[in-house]
Amino acid sequence: MIADILTVAWKELREMLMFGDSRGRNKLSLLVILAIFGVVLPLQNGRDWVTSPISAMVWAWMPYMWVYSVVADSFAGERERHTLEALLATRLSDRAILFGKLLAALAYGFTLTWAILLVSLVTINVAVRGEGLLLFSPLMTVGALVFSILVSGLAASIGVLVSLRASSVRQAQQWMSFGMLVLFLPFMFIQFIPEAWLESFGSALVNADPLQIAIWAAVVLLVIQSALLAVAMRLFQRSKLILD
Repeated sequence: MIADILTVAWKELREMLMFGDSRGRNKLSLLVILAIFGVVLPLQNGRDWVTSPISAMVWAWMPYMWVYSVVADSFAGERERHTLEALLATRLSDRAILFGKLLAALAYGFTLTWAILLVSLVTINVAVRGEGLLLFSPLMTVGALVFSILVSGLAASIGVLVSLRASSVRQAQQWMSFGMLVLFLPFMFIQFIPEAWLESFGSALVNADPLQIAIWAAVVLLVIQSALLAVAMRLFQRSKLILD
């Protein structure tokens, strides 16, 4: 089954790279993303891009954006283009199709994030050349790599589940946009939180072990993804999808 999963994933990745997000935009979109997040933003932030803990938050939510832009098409797009029936009529098993599409979205998300990370490091070191080599701390580097995979997996799990049930790509994108909104809610409402609470929370973070926090966050993400994947496997019924 692994070979079939990889076959589906490779087919999906080729279409993502060839046609872009929602099969609309092309490779130019990737270059624009690399330019903005790999060059423009690092230049605006300077050394803080590498040294500030806020950068860790950027790498944490960034993969969701990339996966969100392509995963809504996974099943809803096939349904709109009337290619879903042909895919379901192949010898591929249900799990091969589901996991293949999931793997493709996940790989797209963390690969693009890693590419941006490398480009941003090159940008910063060229911009401040003469001040020594600037790199992310080992903990931040590992965290960025690990959480880019976990967040990509979370977004892919949500997206595949949404796309399974959505009647159109537009509807799937709207539902995924709601997930993006939820991610930003803490930042939107932080101004309404009493300052004393924020100070207490800040003190707790300073005194907490970053590694322990990261491990617990990773465990929570894995549990959520496992639950979403179990639901998607239950909903993926070939006969029902063909009738839909």
